[in-house]
Amino acid sequence: MSEPDGLSSGEPSQVTTAPAVHPALADYRTRTTRSMRIYAAVLAALALLTVLAVRAAYSHGELVHVSGRTAAAPPPVPIGSTADSVALTWRSADRPAAGTPIQDGVVVGYDSGTVHGLDARTGKVRWYYARSDETLCSVLQQDATTIAIYNRHGNCDQVTGLVTATGAIKWQRTMTDNGSTEAASAPNVVLTVARYSVHVIDNAGGLDRWNWIAPDHCSVDRALAGSQGVLISTTCGGEHRLVLRGLTSDELKWSVTVPRAMVPVAASAFLGALDPSTGILHSYSADKGADTPSGQLAQPALLTTALAELPRAAAAAGGLTADGEPLEVLWLGRLYSFAKVGTIDWSAAATGPATVRALDVLAAVDDSTVQRLASATGRPAASVALSPALPGGGYRAFEFGNGLLMAGADLRMYQ
Repeated sequence: MSEPDGLSSGEPSQVTTAPAVHPALADYRTRTTRSMRIYAAVLAALALLTVLAVRAAYSHGELVHVSGRTAAAPPPVPIGSTADSVALTWRSADRPAAGTPIQDGVVVGYDSGTVHGLDARTGKVRWYYARSDETLCSVLQQDATTIAIYNRHGNCDQVTGLVTATGAIKWQRTMTDNGSTEAASAPNVVLTVARYSVHVIDNAGGLDRWNWIAPDHCSVDRALAGSQGVLISTTCGGEHRLVLRGLTSDELKWSVTVPRAMVPVAASAFLGALDPSTGILHSYSADKGADTPSGQLAQPALLTTALAELPRAAAAAGGLTADGEPLEVLWLGRLYSFAKVGTIDWSAAATGPATVRALDVLAAVDDSTVQRLASATGRPAASVALSPALPGGGYRAFEFGNGLLMAGADLRMYQ
């Protein structure tokens, strides 16, 4: 008998049987098939939307609005005594950074949208950081950190911290500040002041120290940061108040009603505010805000223009005398030096704010002369002649090697 096709003689037949599907698994697949199809469709739609969003962002420049360049830190500059006369070696049309615009051989300046790190020796750009879709509200340099605050959609809330020596980005954040702000820097912190808020952040990492919102129907007139805290003047309808908060701690120390809108002018050597209607300086106790009139700075008519030009945000220019006593210097058309008891120690002619150092005060006394004044008496200890002269007042002097950086309407290096 012949064998059926496909079977070999002497070999057993082999039949492969597909394993049975467990009833529970079969039921699960049946129940989830529709939802899995919907899930897959959603993922596909999201992926498509992401691709389209990225393409749209690139087409509108939203992902390429930041540009910049970093640089190696410049070599150190030997510290020397400023010469008796110095000549202009370079000039930049940039506005100077607030605080201390020169640090580690770099001068920090800025225009409408770009921060520049300029070589202090040559004025050439070493590094820059720019945002094409936003404009700068403020730039500050303090403690080897440059802080750039940008305006986006009407709010000064986009903040970047840069290493001053190299331009490398340290941190970035979005703040909660609404509207336009002014900013000032004190050691370790940045103060921003808006119409209805006062905000203090850490300049090393950008973290909040505190954020104070003015009460309903109140606005912020001015805030001054110093070693004793942040002294804030507010207007609430027809009522005026002075508020003292901690510099780095979220602490309300006191809030007192004052007879009129007082102007905070001292927050380190003592807590002081000026009455613009009388020209009288008032000092306030640190614990409860008790008011003590301390003396008249000048006749009100002489202070009107200078008071109107004061920034909404400021940092106290403080230091120490040769005896180790607290010192604070204010520029209101001329220099006024205050002692810790709130008295006016001395006054001197000047065309711009002073730089307070350990035992002296550096200030431009006219367009062609910078003087070093003894901090205890205000008497000139040395003079430096500038060639050519400055184009006008408002410049502040900073030492660099044997020369001076003059920061005002622009930046000018004299060596």
